[in-house]
Amino acid sequence: MANECVPYVGGCTSISRAAREGNAIFLFRGLMMPVAALLVLFWYLQSVWLKQITQKAHFWTFVSGAIGALFLILYVDFLGTEGDFYRFLRRYGTTLYFALTVLAQMFSIRSLQQKSAELDTHIRRYLNLQFLLMVLYWCLGIANVVIKATGVSWADQSENVIEWHFALYMSFYFGLSAMMWKRSRFDWQFSVGKP
Repeated sequence: MANECVPYVGGCTSISRAAREGNAIFLFRGLMMPVAALLVLFWYLQSVWLKQITQKAHFWTFVSGAIGALFLILYVDFLGTEGDFYRFLRRYGTTLYFALTVLAQMFSIRSLQQKSAELDTHIRRYLNLQFLLMVLYWCLGIANVVIKATGVSWADQSENVIEWHFALYMSFYFGLSAMMWKRSRFDWQFSVGKP
């Protein structure tokens, strides 16, 4: 019982370390590969939906989101491997996954904000929540930089807490997008054309 910890509060472990413990690595890898493929599909459909809403192409939303998903695969593929080179690939993969996914989210939010007056009230509410998530990302990022710069003894635990929360809040974006799709009666099964 003494070793139990809630990483969202205690920061006792990072996401990567938790995924490497015991058989968790096989479950994590087995789930993350299909999740990455679904993310590519999501960003394609999001781009098609945005085009329907804004009457403009959203190529960069798709490209940044899809490339971010590919870096998630890079990260997962080298998770659990030893050596400085593999550690570099993992760090590179996870950093670019988070950065490019957030960039795609920013592109999406910005394009919808430009059409905000024409949006359904509920869609506008979900958009506002997505914008608040974006503000929260920035606050978490700045807090992490400041804490690491101070060199306090609990900086690593703090970084772990922030990492867990950042990943959780990023996933809320996708749920809010799904609610927007539903509200606008987006028929994703018949979505064709370039994003």
